[in-house]
Amino acid sequence: MDRKSLFKSESAASIAIAAVLLLGLAFTIVSIVKLNYAPEWKIDAERDYSYDAWSSMEDVKTRADIFAQFMASDSNYSEYGLSATVPLRMGGGEVPVFEPSKSNGKLAVNNEDCVMSITLAKHPDDPRTVACGGVTYYSENRQYPDQAFRYENGALILAQGENSRMRRNPSFNIQENGTSGNYTVTINAVNLTGEPESISSSTFTALRLTGCSIDPVLNSDDYLNESVDSFNLTIFTRYTDAWATYLNNTAKEVELKYEIDYTINSTDDHVCLSFLPGNNTYNIYVNKTVLCAEFGAGSNFNYTS
Repeated sequence: MDRKSLFKSESAASIAIAAVLLLGLAFTIVSIVKLNYAPEWKIDAERDYSYDAWSSMEDVKTRADIFAQFMASDSNYSEYGLSATVPLRMGGGEVPVFEPSKSNGKLAVNNEDCVMSITLAKHPDDPRTVACGGVTYYSENRQYPDQAFRYENGALILAQGENSRMRRNPSFNIQENGTSGNYTVTINAVNLTGEPESISSSTFTALRLTGCSIDPVLNSDDYLNESVDSFNLTIFTRYTDAWATYLNNTAKEVELKYEIDYTINSTDDHVCLSFLPGNNTYNIYVNKTVLCAEFGAGSNFNYTS
């Protein structure tokens, strides 16, 4: 082998060694980034997509509230063909190159029971009930904590683990009529009908809401010459923390006193707000808005009213 061939061989070997070293360095850098930085980036990305999912669930509540208000104010609502399709981002949280896999999301309709019941103390054998149903979005994250976003009976609830908080209130109002100890309780319950179904995905899906009817549930004026001084409002739900806190705050806002005017009993599957007999009387008006909830075509993101 002449000197020129020897130089060529040594140069080729040097290039090959340098390439191997650079490749090894690149793998080392990628590994360090994946171990030390990618998990944090993944958490941030999954948190961002959870915000998007929460925003979509807020849209569900907004559409339902609009339907309820419109149907209550216009007796000819059936002529308008009330319908809305809300797109929901079902997954995300990918980090390009370093963690490209997406987290899934699950959307379920009427897979969890929610029932509201009102019983007047003087008529214990005549409870008025509403099967509320609900829509739940479950995140299935890899790094960021899993959460559930739940719409039921007009409320929007955030749940994480065993804890739950009501983030958007239902249509439940207590108002004192002057200072006479007489209160008006107004509730617009929401009944979501539709077959129980669920879908898991990492792309987009759509939820379709349709306004069906608005029906009276309870009107205390129907009990002629009879005042209502005590009654129970019970919510059967998985999210008892959220409902117990909300009902307690609502009563306190009108300066009702705990254990004098009302009590709250909460277990793992229901919350009961009891208005106690005493110096107060109550006018109670409860309506039920019936909406149909079902999965819609992902390409048909329309809103018609």
